[in-house]
Amino acid sequence: MKPAPTLALALLLATAAARAQTPPADAASAPEAAAASAPEPRPTPAPPPPSCNQLTSHALSADLKAATAHAQQQPLQAQVTLYDEAVAQWGSAIAACEGRARDRATRNLADSQKTREALAEKLQAGSQCESAHHDASALQELARGAFGERRFAEAASLYRKAEGMWDLAVDQCSGSQQQTAQRRREQSEIDGHNAEFCAPPFERARDFSTRLRNAGAALPLAERQAQSQIGETLWRDTARLCKGSAQELALNNAQALARERGTPWVATPLPGAPPAVAPAVPTAPTAVAAAPKPATPPPATAAATAATAAPLRQAAATPIVPLAAPAAPEPKLFDRSAGDTHYVGRFVREDDDTVSGTGRVEWKNGDVYEGPLTHSRREGAGEIRWANGQRYKGDWAGDHATGHGLMVFANGNQFDGTLVDGQPEGEGRLTYASGDVYTGQIHQGLPHGKGLYVWTSGQRYDGEWVNDKPQGRGRMRFTNGNQYEGQLAAGLPQGQGRMVFPSGDVYEGQFEAGKAHGEGRYAWKSGERYEGAWARGLKHGQGIFYWPTGDRWEGVFKEDERTDDGYMVRKGN
Repeated sequence: MKPAPTLALALLLATAAARAQTPPADAASAPEAAAASAPEPRPTPAPPPPSCNQLTSHALSADLKAATAHAQQQPLQAQVTLYDEAVAQWGSAIAACEGRARDRATRNLADSQKTREALAEKLQAGSQCESAHHDASALQELARGAFGERRFAEAASLYRKAEGMWDLAVDQCSGSQQQTAQRRREQSEIDGHNAEFCAPPFERARDFSTRLRNAGAALPLAERQAQSQIGETLWRDTARLCKGSAQELALNNAQALARERGTPWVATPLPGAPPAVAPAVPTAPTAVAAAPKPATPPPATAAATAATAAPLRQAAATPIVPLAAPAAPEPKLFDRSAGDTHYVGRFVREDDDTVSGTGRVEWKNGDVYEGPLTHSRREGAGEIRWANGQRYKGDWAGDHATGHGLMVFANGNQFDGTLVDGQPEGEGRLTYASGDVYTGQIHQGLPHGKGLYVWTSGQRYDGEWVNDKPQGRGRMRFTNGNQYEGQLAAGLPQGQGRMVFPSGDVYEGQFEAGKAHGEGRYAWKSGERYEGAWARGLKHGQGIFYWPTGDRWEGVFKEDERTDDGYMVRKGN
């Protein structure tokens, strides 16, 4: 049995217990003191401002959304809102970028603003303007259909109704919409006139010329010349009844017959044909124009195009009737000089001291011409050799190398096709001294329009040209084997396109200066593919990389490499 504790020990234990239950005087203030002595929390640093590349990527995405809405013809207000967003994004990119990137952003901003302003103007014009445009276009399309089916009277009536509807659109619209309506009203007036007055004689002249071309080779020379005079008369009478490009086309057909015949025109009506009745409007003169008309006319109106493209109707009731050729003085041997010009050949001297006939003309500067002359002017098919080595063999009109011919330039280049006043113009083949060859449309001596260019290196381009540069839409095959189809500017892929590489890889999307730039999709032959933003030919911006296994990585790329701003998604997740 344990002994009981002493009194002193009991007091000692009681005092210790009391101290344990009573905290020291400064214990209550300990938390406040600790809080006071703790360091203040540091503020979270602000995120860095977006980079030029990030802002450019955002702006391109906004542009893509707006362009898609525009192509899908979404409501005008929605399109304007999307273009507002694109304009704001490009403004931010301009503020953050420098150098070439800033210039690119400035151009894109201007393009987006231009489209936005056009849409806003259309929106402001209101539904009445849009409805008038729609109805007038529908009437115009019906008129074209009737014309193409040779229902000329019906086509004329529809064109007049379309003209009236375009008049209404002019009153209800403003700005560019009003200007467009005005232009189309004028065109409808021309097309309606041609459907009523021009189309029937145009058909008759075309049918006669076709039969003459098919059967003329079998006729004696005198009969063929007489029939050519009838054909030219038909075309000139037709031109008097036509307007616009249809009139130009009729005159060019008349002049083509004159060049083939090589003799002056004498008005010779078709026996038994009804007289041409001119409409009660000002008409073009039927006399031969002093200045030659272009051998290749500008693009025809809808009426002229339909008239020339419609199937030929056989006119068996109007057979070719041979007529005697008009009497002309018999050319005699002629060898004499006049000033610095020497004539040798079978010529006839005329009262006004000019000559007509066929022979050789030499000038003191060394130039030489061989062929027909009419009143001392080169007309028909002839050849000239200039002293500098340049030469031309082909058609002449009004003393100018105009029509079809071969021009060999002093620098070794050659052109075979249509010319106007010695300048390649229209369709033809241009062979350069280097061996390069261009075949297609020409304007002022340069490739312009649609054509095919083949370089000696093996590169080739087939598509649209502007002033000697591949520009517009076309197909380019490069010497390294790359094949591109899409938009080009200054000879390089620019805009939307598709590039196929010799390896089998394919890129489809936006280009700038020949490189992938903007939104695009690259598919490797091995099965990988990337869809997203590009910059100067590199993956740059938001995108997704896919593996053949089904895995993919989504995030931000920088200069062709993945960044930390992204994540991997496994197949099935």
